[in-house]
Amino acid sequence: MDLTRTALLFDGRRTVDELVDSFTLDEPQLRWLCWLYGYRLEQLRQVGRSHHKRVRAVLDPDPAARVRGAWMRAPDLRSGMPAPVPWTGPHTGAPAGWTPPGWPPGCGPLRPAPDRMPRATPEQVRSEYRPAGLLVIGGVLAVVAPALAASAPVAAAALGAVALAFLLGYLPARRHRDRLVEAGADRRPPYDPPPGPGTPPPPPPGPLNREDDR
Repeated sequence: MDLTRTALLFDGRRTVDELVDSFTLDEPQLRWLCWLYGYRLEQLRQVGRSHHKRVRAVLDPDPAARVRGAWMRAPDLRSGMPAPVPWTGPHTGAPAGWTPPGWPPGCGPLRPAPDRMPRATPEQVRSEYRPAGLLVIGGVLAVVAPALAASAPVAAAALGAVALAFLLGYLPARRHRDRLVEAGADRRPPYDPPPGPGTPPPPPPGPLNREDDR
């Protein structure tokens, strides 16, 4: 399921609970799509060993999110009209990389910079990533392995190796979780707000350095 077909799910219903194809739609894209259409991504779970993930998103109660979602579903792209999302099109000489459903051909929202893409909140990360479970599993296997050493030495050795792998995987998993928590604490919006009325103009350019012209 690509961006266009997934966007059709965010039609204004209160809750979206669907399967998406993680091969064609990664998590940053999905979070951006939810943000564009005024939703909050609450859950993203792998379904078994397949390449599908279950997505659960709910309407964001923020009035700005409601306005943004309604505009995405029926954008007014006339010149001079306010737009809650920066967009581009053929008229700019840079057609959009993705045209949402209902938009004119070649028009679409600008993709945010990678460090401004919507992220999971720290609370969501802590709920999703629990590296302490590796210690629990590794500890249990480390206890069972010696008990089998006399009767089944091969099985005991295998369990010991698996236990060691779980225990050694704890620190990298915790560091990865901590990095995601730190990134999720950055709550900057995907785009800088447009200059409003009364915003002072930028300062004039400084004097030219004539030595640079030589």
